[in-house]
Amino acid sequence: MTRMLDKILRQSDAIDKESLCILAGQRVWHLRLTVHCLADAGNMLDCACPAGIVAFKHFRRSEVEVIGDVVVVSCTCTARAPVQPAIHHTPFCVTFAFFPDPTTRPVVDPSLLEQRLSAGAMSIALNAQREICVLHKVGGVLTAPDEILQLLNVAVGIAKELDQLVEARLREHWAERKVEVR
Repeated sequence: MTRMLDKILRQSDAIDKESLCILAGQRVWHLRLTVHCLADAGNMLDCACPAGIVAFKHFRRSEVEVIGDVVVVSCTCTARAPVQPAIHHTPFCVTFAFFPDPTTRPVVDPSLLEQRLSAGAMSIALNAQREICVLHKVGGVLTAPDEILQLLNVAVGIAKELDQLVEARLREHWAERKVEVR
């Protein structure tokens, strides 16, 4: 799960790494994501992915001023408003479980029991713009190309819904929360 989250959030360039640079080759902001799973009802990756991207979208860093080689970090929000890191796109992960019986259709968002009974799985990380960030398939179930395209269309619909939900909730949250700069 850690490797997949790394691929989805970091290697897909969801977060602009250039915006984290303070002094080229010397100073950079370091972001760390820790996901604590309290219970496993199945499909933890699909839950951890939006949790991670929402955490990054919610995060605000202090403003930095560079004078020569000296870096001055504005520690209080009263001096300058906190800055959100630049985020290029919002990837979401959708997992499908495959079963040995060829007549059984793949199951989206498998439960823990469905995961254990499945013969394979495919996780598709993509954004609302239909850009595939990561496609990871495990297990020995043969999948036809047209079936993969159908699953991609289902995943795109889910990603668009999740993107709208996340953006709406973040707007509501920031409207309620007042950050004053004096």
